Amino acid sequence: MTTIHKAKADIKDISALITKTLPNQGCIEVQRDVPRKEHVWHQHKVDETIVVLDGSLRFYWSEGECLCFPGDVISLPAGSPHGSEALDDGATYLIAFHNVSLS
Repeated sequence: MTTIHKAKADIKDISALITKTLPNQGCIEVQRDVPRKEHVWHQHKVDETIVVLDGSLRFYWSEGECLCFPGDVISLPAGSPHGSEALDDGATYLIAFHNVSLS
């Protein structure tokens, strides 16, 4: 089930955040979207964890939508249809291609 964890990530310590989101072997992606950039409905074959670093976005999935801000974490299971749109100030976020626990 897609879950939004509000203000879950400590984005002030970016080094620790990167370390926590990295897999044992592999990489994460840093994405920057200009204002109003939309990623229309799509899905992935792997779990994803998205951590908003800067700006804001509207994230939508089959059960609803949510406005997301810095520190918010989106847990997205494989195969879940979803999309997003950067709001007026754009958005920068990390994408880990696996489920990440930031507790």
